[in-house]
Amino acid sequence: MTPILEVKNLRKTYYSGYRNFKRQANDALKPISFDLQPGETLAIVGEAGSGKSTLAKILVGAESRTGGDILFDGTSLARRNVKQRCRLIRMIFQDPNTSLNPRLTIGELLDEPLKFNTLLSERQRYDQVMSTLKQVGLLPEHADFYPHMISEGQKQRVAVARALMLNPKVIIADEALTALDLSVRAQILNLLIGLQQDLGLSFIFVSHNLNIIRHISDNVIVMKDGEIVEQAETQELFTNPQHPYTKKLLRDQELG
Repeated sequence: MTPILEVKNLRKTYYSGYRNFKRQANDALKPISFDLQPGETLAIVGEAGSGKSTLAKILVGAESRTGGDILFDGTSLARRNVKQRCRLIRMIFQDPNTSLNPRLTIGELLDEPLKFNTLLSERQRYDQVMSTLKQVGLLPEHADFYPHMISEGQKQRVAVARALMLNPKVIIADEALTALDLSVRAQILNLLIGLQQDLGLSFIFVSHNLNIIRHISDNVIVMKDGEIVEQAETQELFTNPQHPYTKKLLRDQELG
């Protein structure tokens, strides 16, 4: 089976001025490689500063890469324009309170990606907004609400709906469930699992919460200091971790 996403020797270096006439560099991502299969849920875990969020931003196009390549269905993403890339890979951010514009209604927030990235008529866009609201468990009247008028769980459903608007193949969730209380988190997890089954989506979950990814992921990548230190099937990683850093993360999770 051809991977939906192939990451090959991806690198990211940040430069921060000069010292003794030498340019200072910080390797946020050392060369990393992995595949994502159609319908797979891949988790990327690691502590703050491990490079996992930098990787997520590069994959979704919010950051540029220093080197390496990203292939989508066997074709380099570098050959696709921004609009094409937006349709293929979408992101659900950690905090909908900062990612949802408070000045726009829910309907306007969902309409925006369609308005700027498709040739759909106003009526077609409206129909798709209504359909997607229903898909994520919200009501048609929610289209007229502003973000501050709905609950945290409903805001995260709006964030999921926004990610779905361009019918992507891959969705990246960057700590998207961490701030939710347990009951709401379970509801959103069930929603995402249902959407994956219905739409054939592939997910990349970026998280430091091992309890979440244990229940939702098929495979896990463990990152430390911009490198992949371990990669395994989820069950294997939790029952038989190999790298000392993975063992530390699991131990810290148990103590927490």
